[in-house]
Amino acid sequence: MFQIGICDDESIICSEIENIILNYSKLISEKIEVDVFYSGEELYNYLKNDNYFDMIFLDIELKKLNGIELGKIIRNEMKNEITQIVYISSKENYAMELFEVRPLNFLIKPIDDAKVIEMMNKVMELLNKLDFYFKYKQGHNFFRKEIKDIIYFESDNRQVKMVTTTDEIKFYGTLSEIHLQLEPHKFFFIHKSYLVNYYHVAESYYDRLVMTNSQILPISQSKRSEVRKLQLKYERDEI
Repeated sequence: MFQIGICDDESIICSEIENIILNYSKLISEKIEVDVFYSGEELYNYLKNDNYFDMIFLDIELKKLNGIELGKIIRNEMKNEITQIVYISSKENYAMELFEVRPLNFLIKPIDDAKVIEMMNKVMELLNKLDFYFKYKQGHNFFRKEIKDIIYFESDNRQVKMVTTTDEIKFYGTLSEIHLQLEPHKFFFIHKSYLVNYYHVAESYYDRLVMTNSQILPISQSKRSEVRKLQLKYERDEI
């Protein structure tokens, strides 16, 4: 599922872009969730509360907190380089001011349906490439790590420890949420506290796995049969 935000103080513009996106969603048979905001402050408060969008259509000429200021907050304060921003404006003379925000593109009012669809195609292509990355959050900052470099995850009270080929990173979350995102990449549970990457299993035993970093991880008794079945399945997939 893709999550898209629209922020413009003209309700007609919001409705127009939302309808184009929802029709596009039906056309490509992909679930897209759209949230609409009518002020920069409203969108800022939503993002500040640990919410995330894959893409934001953002009006530049918003009152009080305008689109350029909000874009800089997203990039510089929230450290979010992943969300794609498409600016909306009735003017064209913003090139230098937009440079710092690194937007995907720029839409001129009145809205051209074909241009919105072109932006959607670009974002879908980018997000499909980003499928090779695991996205996570520390505080209000967003980061990503190449999935191939992740060896395993370990639950540590309310935090998760991500062990990679180069470092260990802690962030708030749950293994079950991570599993939903990474199961297609052959991550599986060997214990309620360990979620491992099949491609980083160096040696496999009845009650334990040896990972590519030489770490030995226990397989819980209740998971042993399931782990063995999954490993056999993944091995068959590789043939």
